[in-house]
Amino acid sequence: MLGPYNPSAQHDQRFTSGSLADPPTTRGRMARMVLPIPDPATVGRRRPRNRKQQILAAAARQFWEVGYHQVGMADLAAAVGIGASAMYRHFRGKQDLLVAVMHEALDRLDEATTGPVDLDRTIAGTAALALERREFGALWDREAGHLPDQDRDALRDRLRMILSHATEVIAAATGAPHDEARTRAHALYAVLESPSHHRVDLDGLRFEDLLERAARAVVDVALPVTGPARHAAPGRAPQLPASRREALLAAAIRLFGERGFPSVSMNDLGTATGIAGPSVYNHFENKNDLLVAALTRGNEALWLSLHHALAAADGPADALDRALDSYVTFATANPAIISVLLAEVINLPTRQRDAYRRVQQDYVAEWVALLSRSRPEIGETEARVLVHAALTVANSLARARHLQQRPALTAEIAALGRAVLRAPLATRSGG
Repeated sequence: MLGPYNPSAQHDQRFTSGSLADPPTTRGRMARMVLPIPDPATVGRRRPRNRKQQILAAAARQFWEVGYHQVGMADLAAAVGIGASAMYRHFRGKQDLLVAVMHEALDRLDEATTGPVDLDRTIAGTAALALERREFGALWDREAGHLPDQDRDALRDRLRMILSHATEVIAAATGAPHDEARTRAHALYAVLESPSHHRVDLDGLRFEDLLERAARAVVDVALPVTGPARHAAPGRAPQLPASRREALLAAAIRLFGERGFPSVSMNDLGTATGIAGPSVYNHFENKNDLLVAALTRGNEALWLSLHHALAAADGPADALDRALDSYVTFATANPAIISVLLAEVINLPTRQRDAYRRVQQDYVAEWVALLSRSRPEIGETEARVLVHAALTVANSLARARHLQQRPALTAEIAALGRAVLRAPLATRSGG
């Protein structure tokens, strides 16, 4: 449901969070919670009163599952059993519909969290809504960059208000200074929006309880006051490699991360690197080849880092700690490539998309195996939920512009991610 709550992200035009691996789906709990989509054969005689809500639910589901650019108004009309022209009685077009989907989700969040300054109420209300409206986080990650500036800014302002409220709640509950409370609020919402980025499900209230416990862990964990030296400040002009191919790849990663793959042209890449338009094709046949190269570069870097962690560790718990530290270091140093890994796989042709998702799923599975071995009291499903939540914390905070000046940010993110991985489970008698 929830977005990354990252209104001042590392890249202004992209607001990515999320975790690697599983594409979203509506199986399990999500399939039970979305509004029902009527059988086309049974509708049309009389317009139901909740037609607009049906359209919003169908749009959220399809944008989430297959991507905004892959869905047409005719597809959505068929999903709710009406003619394509009837869609325009409710929405001016697909972009207007995407804006409405996002505002409707934030309306629900406002209802769940506004009111008395109460940490437990904020966490519980948000966790329940995160599972009921699971789409919003991934939609905000992938699709917000396609909205007009005015609409995106309005959504960003609402997210700022939500983050500010959570900051106030955490500061009141813990006595933390404002900047620290804001960091924790950002991590809390990253945990709670993490289900938007995977297909894992748990029975009954166990999923909700686990999210609440992981969210509470990032509020309570002690944060370091010092950490390793930070990388170059965001916004500094990057130095491009001498190799033209590498310069194009570096520019593609940066621009795909900032604007999204569909919004970047080969001419944009040529301009960014000082390479004349036709010469770009001497190095990459088309834009898809650049996306494949970017994804390959990112995935291989993560796998190499994980191999180093496994080779140096003296057990599964140590290996997981090392994997987390190396991942956070990579994410804070390479925010654009993390954005590409999270948001752009969906733009590949089906066969390539499936292959890259398998690579990412295998990577997450290594973390799950390490967590399961280091915490034998938890099941594989719980371990998978916690791993996705920890990765989402890292991905979100590493690219939050308003956090970039914190001197110990890398160490703080690692501590927050570690708290998520160590979040306690409810006793079996209580679950």
